[in-house]
Amino acid sequence: MIVHIISVGRSLLDAFANRTDLFGDLYPTIRRHKPQDVLADVGTSTAAISTRLTGWFGPAGSLPEKQRDLIDAVEADRWPANVCAELETFNRVARRRSVADDELVVLLATDTVPGLVSGVWTAVGVAGGAYHRVRYVAEPDQITPIPGVALVRVPHLDASNDAGFARAMTNLGALGRALLPTVNELPRTFRFHLSGGFKAAIPYLIGLAEGLRSFPPSEVARVEAFMLHDTSDVVIPLPLRKLNPDAVRKELADFAPDGSLPRLPRQLTMDGYAYNVDPEGRRAELTPFGVGLRTLMGVPAELIGRG
Repeated sequence: MIVHIISVGRSLLDAFANRTDLFGDLYPTIRRHKPQDVLADVGTSTAAISTRLTGWFGPAGSLPEKQRDLIDAVEADRWPANVCAELETFNRVARRRSVADDELVVLLATDTVPGLVSGVWTAVGVAGGAYHRVRYVAEPDQITPIPGVALVRVPHLDASNDAGFARAMTNLGALGRALLPTVNELPRTFRFHLSGGFKAAIPYLIGLAEGLRSFPPSEVARVEAFMLHDTSDVVIPLPLRKLNPDAVRKELADFAPDGSLPRLPRQLTMDGYAYNVDPEGRRAELTPFGVGLRTLMGVPAELIGRG
């Protein structure tokens, strides 16, 4: 199975509100229905919005008739491929407008009102309007590798503070681990689409891609990452390193649960990447990405901090 991982920004909301040129004869419908206001009645609480989305697209959710009619009215299968960077990159990489029956598209949205609302419509767009193929995942570690479109809320991905961003990276590591195949499943291919979303998170998402690329071919067949060039329609493949997973696990297991290490790491192979050494060269501290990488690599809890 191919798993597409797409970081989501708010450009689709801007298109709904301002880009009259993009939708052609659909724009009067877009303007009349205002899809960007689909959750306006909930207010500004992201917790309340998440609860609403769980009721609509969660495991036991059911989309109300009013929202089904709205999705049908705005005809997502007719949106142009360049309506937003997220959908355009998917279209150019996958060579199709919507997700195939045997693929999973994972949309990573910040835990903000614009992030979640844009995520809903990006999910509808990549599903080609087939809302029954969309599901909402409130916590990244709850993702299940089922074909379709999964909108995943990632708290703190907007880097509102350092501690929160470390949590976001842990969540991304847990998401990556949950998407790995089980013993009896075929290896997976991962494609990262990084044209949208919170830009400061891009290096960390590339790091997640590199972490997945480091798993054996029996689990991960291929990992690719792409970005759309700002001034052209060219999709740029991004270079990805391959890590030694055993060495990574051994090195990151030394750090305490809070990310500290009161001495230098054994090899210093990931200084400035998974951890930072203090200016005096006496101790080290995991970076937010290092926290997520340790989660992705599955370092057992009983080994953490005992190196």
